[in-house]
Amino acid sequence: MLLLQYTFINSAAPPPQPFPDDGFAPNVTSDSPGLVALPFGQQLLHLNFTAHHRHSKRAVDYNQYVCKGGELWDAIQEAFEGRGPLGPNFGPNELNNGWTESPITGGLGGLPPGWDLAFATFSGGGGSVPTEPQIKNLLTAQNKPFRNAQRAQVQTPTGARYQQYYVPSHKAILAKYVESPKYLLSQQGIPDAAIASRVPPLNRLSDMSWYTYSKYAANPADLRYIGHHYISNPESSDIIDYILRAAYHTNTPNVAWSGLQASINTDAGKALLATPNGLGVAWLVIHRAGVLGKRLPVARIWNANGFRCMLWDLVPQ
Repeated sequence: MLLLQYTFINSAAPPPQPFPDDGFAPNVTSDSPGLVALPFGQQLLHLNFTAHHRHSKRAVDYNQYVCKGGELWDAIQEAFEGRGPLGPNFGPNELNNGWTESPITGGLGGLPPGWDLAFATFSGGGGSVPTEPQIKNLLTAQNKPFRNAQRAQVQTPTGARYQQYYVPSHKAILAKYVESPKYLLSQQGIPDAAIASRVPPLNRLSDMSWYTYSKYAANPADLRYIGHHYISNPESSDIIDYILRAAYHTNTPNVAWSGLQASINTDAGKALLATPNGLGVAWLVIHRAGVLGKRLPVARIWNANGFRCMLWDLVPQ
C-alpha cells in the first residue's frame, strides 16, 4: 500500500520547511488510475509519504529522507569550504586488522540491463565497457578477529562483506554486494552506542571504497562515478520505487536506462542521498573533499526488469 499527499512548485521557488503540516491534498492510493506525473522544471514540494515494503513491517517516511538528505547537503557544502571532517587515511595494516581481500575473476559478469550503456557514457574508458584486467573485482570479508581502540580484547568477526568492482580506467566504483559491520550488529539488536566498540577501525563503505580505489588508481582524485546495482535494501528500494512512480506516472516503475536524473538541489536527490545506498557516497564526498575537491553528487536511478540501480556522478564544481 502506498499513501501519499502532494503539491507542486516550480524548482525556482524557496525550499519548504521540513515536515510541513499543510493539509493540502487528499490521499491517493497506489490502486488509483495513475500517480503523479513530475514535469521537468518542477519538484515535489511537500510529500507526506509512507511506503510499506512487502517484505517488511517497517514504514519509510519520504519526508524524513528529504530532511536528512538536506542535512547531508549542508555537510557537503561545509566540506567544500574546508570546514568538514577529514576522513582517516587507512592502509594495509587497517585492512589486515580483521579483513580478507579476495579477487574474483570473470569481469563485470551479469550486470543488469543499462550498465553497458552507462559505462559507455563515462568520462574515461573511451566509451567502451571495461574488461579484465581493467577491472578489479574484489570481495572484502570481515572474517578474522580484530582489535579496535575502544576495547582492549580481541573482537569476534562480524561476518560483514563488501563486493565491489574498482575500474580506475573508467574512474568508477560499482558496488555489487554491501553488508556493513554496523548493519549486521544492528540486526542482532545491539544498540548504536555499543556498536562503535565492536567494529574494526576500517568498517564504513565510504572508507573501504576510497582505500581500495586509491590503491589501484594512478590518480585517486579522478574518481567520478559510484554505482549500486541489484539494490535489495528495502528502504532504498522504497524510495527509488516511489520517485520513479511519481516521475513516470506509472504504478509499475520498470524504467529502463537512462532512467531519471536527480540533482542534490531537488527533494528527490536529497532523499536518494539519505538512503542506505546513498550514504556511502555522501560521506566519501565529505571526508575526501581535500583530495577530490568540490564534487556535486548527481543521482541517476532506473529499474532494470526488477533490478533497482543507482548511479552517482560526482560532478566537479
